[in-house]
Amino acid sequence: MSSCNTSNKIWRQHSDKLKTFICSKVNGDDACHDMGSTNIIRKFQLTLLFVSIVFFGFSQSIHPLEPAGKYYKTYGAINASPAAARAWMDTITFPWSEYSQNAITNSLVRTVYLKPEDEAKLPGLIHPPANSSDQTRAELDYLLSLQNARTKEQIDRAQYIANIGSWFNILNPTDPDYMENRKQLFYIAENAGDWYNPRNFPATTQLLLNCIQDIRVTEFRLKWVFKRPRPYHLEPKLQPLTRIKSPSFASGHTLWAFTEAYIFSEIIPEKREEFLKRADEVRWSRELLGIHYPSDNEASRIVGWYLVKYWYNNPIFQKDLEKAKNEWKSRKM
Repeated sequence: MSSCNTSNKIWRQHSDKLKTFICSKVNGDDACHDMGSTNIIRKFQLTLLFVSIVFFGFSQSIHPLEPAGKYYKTYGAINASPAAARAWMDTITFPWSEYSQNAITNSLVRTVYLKPEDEAKLPGLIHPPANSSDQTRAELDYLLSLQNARTKEQIDRAQYIANIGSWFNILNPTDPDYMENRKQLFYIAENAGDWYNPRNFPATTQLLLNCIQDIRVTEFRLKWVFKRPRPYHLEPKLQPLTRIKSPSFASGHTLWAFTEAYIFSEIIPEKREEFLKRADEVRWSRELLGIHYPSDNEASRIVGWYLVKYWYNNPIFQKDLEKAKNEWKSRKM
């Protein structure tokens, strides 16, 4: 909802009450149509409109999306159109036999902050390069080079990150994963300090839980739309360190990592660069494991920014974010 539409709605809801109240208090019940009371009403109307515009206008500011990183600019500049010499690759989609029930179920959940009209815009913002394209071939070669050079230390780090990631449906406090699931909501913001956690910041935790629901739903709906095969479905020489039971585009891990980095940047803007660096490590880990193309991750980086932008269209998100901001300001050490 735009700030002007919000302001108009507020005025329509309260205009009659304001007129009655002001007239009766200032001029008496029988003088509600006097010119004096009309001028007062107009002043109140303008004041209310101004306050509404200022409040909602400022709250919708969002940091611009950073340009693609140097490493992806190389691949993004390569031809993404189908190549006749490899036309057979364009017949391949993600195998239905490998699709997990959870991936389908998660795509059926309702979003919290994301409005349907905004969600409908997301698939049009991104598109994977054709399987047969020169870009995909270059990305596959890059993944092969990572595979040939990866060290045990890198593998251990990537596998550790693979186990990070919160879910919206772990709600029972007796669930053995309950506390860890909430703790991982703050993974991207660990550099803010150990005290920045679910126990100390309940309002922020609730904001993040609502966001992760939208993130997960978006992830699996986009995967369903594009059904892109994983890199190892196209390149038999790839030996992934794990196999994933959902399509490749866009990356779920990279989506939550960057989206949370953007959210935390709204709360703690001075640490944005640190948050994005942390998210980029998550991006790197998916490629090292051999399970995502660079273009999967770049799409997630973009979609994550638009999620935050679209969430600002929902006044409930604005209110919850403001609570998280105030919570940080009141409790930061």
